[in-house]
Amino acid sequence: MTNEHREFLGCGRRLHLEAPGSGVQRALLGRTPNYAPDRPFDALHVKLDLDVDLRRKTLSGVCETTVRARRAGVRRLDFDAVELKVSRVEVDGATARFRQKDGVLSVTLPRALSESGEARVTFRYRVVNPAAGLHFVKSPEQLWSQSQPQDARRWFPCHDAPHAKVTSEVRARVPAGFRAVSNGVLVENAVGRTHNVWHWKMDRPHSIYLITLVVGKFSEIVEDWDGIPVVYYCEKGREADARRGFGKTAKALQFFSEKTGVRYPYPRYAQVAVAEYPGGMEHTTCTTQTDACLIDKRAALDHDLDLLVAHELAHQWFGDLVTCAEWPHAWLNEGFATYFEVLFQEHDKGRDEADYELLVNARLYLDEDARRYRRSIVCRTYVDPWTIFDRHLYEKGAWVLHMLKRELGDELWWKAVGHYLRKHRDRSVQTQDLVVAIEEATGRNMQAFFDQWVYRAGHPALRARWSYDASSKKASLWLMQTQTVNDAHPAFRFPLKLRAVGRGWTKELTAEATDKEHRFTWTLPGEPLDVEVDPDFVLLKSLTLAKPASMWERQLARGSTAVLRALAAGPVARWGGEAAVAALSQAAAREKFWGAGVEMVRALGSLPGVAADRALDGLLRSVRHPKVLRAVVAEIARRARPGADARLAPLAARHPALGVQAEALRGLAALGGTRGAAAAARGLKTPSYRDALASSAVSGLAASRDPKALPRLKAAALAPSPYGARAAAWRALADYAVRDAALVPWMCARVEDADERLTLSAVAALGATEDERTLPTLERLAKKSGNPRVRVYAEEAAARVKADGKKAALK
Repeated sequence: MTNEHREFLGCGRRLHLEAPGSGVQRALLGRTPNYAPDRPFDALHVKLDLDVDLRRKTLSGVCETTVRARRAGVRRLDFDAVELKVSRVEVDGATARFRQKDGVLSVTLPRALSESGEARVTFRYRVVNPAAGLHFVKSPEQLWSQSQPQDARRWFPCHDAPHAKVTSEVRARVPAGFRAVSNGVLVENAVGRTHNVWHWKMDRPHSIYLITLVVGKFSEIVEDWDGIPVVYYCEKGREADARRGFGKTAKALQFFSEKTGVRYPYPRYAQVAVAEYPGGMEHTTCTTQTDACLIDKRAALDHDLDLLVAHELAHQWFGDLVTCAEWPHAWLNEGFATYFEVLFQEHDKGRDEADYELLVNARLYLDEDARRYRRSIVCRTYVDPWTIFDRHLYEKGAWVLHMLKRELGDELWWKAVGHYLRKHRDRSVQTQDLVVAIEEATGRNMQAFFDQWVYRAGHPALRARWSYDASSKKASLWLMQTQTVNDAHPAFRFPLKLRAVGRGWTKELTAEATDKEHRFTWTLPGEPLDVEVDPDFVLLKSLTLAKPASMWERQLARGSTAVLRALAAGPVARWGGEAAVAALSQAAAREKFWGAGVEMVRALGSLPGVAADRALDGLLRSVRHPKVLRAVVAEIARRARPGADARLAPLAARHPALGVQAEALRGLAALGGTRGAAAAARGLKTPSYRDALASSAVSGLAASRDPKALPRLKAAALAPSPYGARAAAWRALADYAVRDAALVPWMCARVEDADERLTLSAVAALGATEDERTLPTLERLAKKSGNPRVRVYAEEAAARVKADGKKAALK
């Protein structure tokens, strides 16, 4: 998927705002280190007994927490509590004194606890429509919680840190006809005339932020994997879509259980699809998912969310069974889950799919590192813990595990993973626990590896040149690390593999990089036809490689993997001319893997001239894979040559694959004219999966740069337009701000929405205007918003505006 289509479909990943690096680094990462809070007591069990009033957006009831003192003399217990109206506190049934201040609820015990002494603390409280942690959806009428990283405190008093693991119960009283879903197993369901009671119990300890409550009018679909109920909850009438979207769950359960050697550790696994949810969240035994997982039959022709389904399921092992002890080590949750997406992708769809996902992940991380900020994976300096749920945590974390797997080899890798899970099950961990577990399981001391890739920021930025001397049959690779290299930032150390291919022979070569610059030489049987650098795609790097054009053309046509063929498309295009057009169009036409085909089509589209136009027209007629066809349509639209509207119009009117029709609609609307305007009007009115047609119509209108489109874009940004159209309109409005001085105040006045996703899109759009008039609004949100995600987005958007203002002043 494009970055646009990946928004809010990941597990907590932050939207990329494309901000300049320096100001953002200071605004979001800061300089003050963060550490886990003190733990004078452990919470052992949390029981919530709640009344849910959906119409009044209110939750009220009782939170009962059993605690155990870690040392003697504990007289005061501090709990996190934000926006909670606490009316009474009891300790072991007796009324206790308490005080609420600055988000802390302090309870004075009647007498000090002895070491290991226990007490039962009961809170009677109420919360009304909190800014975060608990979200009420108007249509369809639903309620869901989202506590990561530290928003559980916004819907029940707790010790809100990931190292706190408890058993839990949630008993919810909801209106008749509604279902309440939570962790563990259902122990009570009482159906009444006006209300139903749903009582869930979780007997295995799990972190506070993983406790969940979801309420809605759901259908329940129950399947089975090896005696474990596999359950899907969805809106009534969407059962077939749920089976389609969640259909790989059992296969992933089998794969993860077999490969880790640790069978799925809980008594059931459920996924509940809800509206307005920003991606997925791995609540123990009961994952909450975006309703984008409810995929209709047509959308499924060129779209799935198998990666998201696999990611959240992998968290049941990495994040739930074994949990990071504090957020600086959250890559142990998210890096593993992201890499297990890739591993399942390879198991399910083959190596090409897995390699391409790794390529996408590398690009996302490298882009963030280059344009946003650079940090080590384990990083204690952040303004808010949600800040570091970024590309370093997810995508770079996954790549580090990919490199570690290659370093250890498959057998030792899986042995180490299984030992890590078994040793630390039901416990919290830090990165060093993984290092120790690997050594215990394999005898390999990987401390140097972790010091370089996890505790240190950055990656090797490589320039390389290949040459061959026919007289001596000597091949040479000059290699330079172009990132800063000095005493404080030594050169990265890594093995770099190469594959030289000649007539009738193939030779595997290895270069051990230890310094800033090297020249490696090898004797070969003859002149190679091609040399592939990092042929197994196992090194996280940026690479600029100089080798003969004939080698790039051969790699494009006959590279040993799809990702190598994909990576050759750009270098071939840079040579230009009709030979490059012919090479790229022929390669795209015969390529069997869609991802490589897409890269070839985009490279072909970058070439000017009539020959490239004709080649794209030919591919438009011949390409069958909908994802590749979508790329062809996008390039034809972008080039906007005469007659493009006639080529796109039939596809924009109808195509079996929704993605193809949406891309054609976007392109046709961008071209403008009578056809474009009519297509946009149709798209805005046509319901489709994830509002694909409406959002494409809006994106196309924006790309037309027609000032007359602005009123339609402003209307599309507001209700009752569907979510997809509104999000696309907010992205577009930033570009129009330079044309209409009144637009920025209009945007500032409408930036906040009940749907958090739209607020975040609007905040990002304000930052993208680079207009200093947005600063009062952004700074207000950064300081006063009760939603930590809104605060972080606003901080970043304001930093972007200020940075661009400084650049403009210098000019």
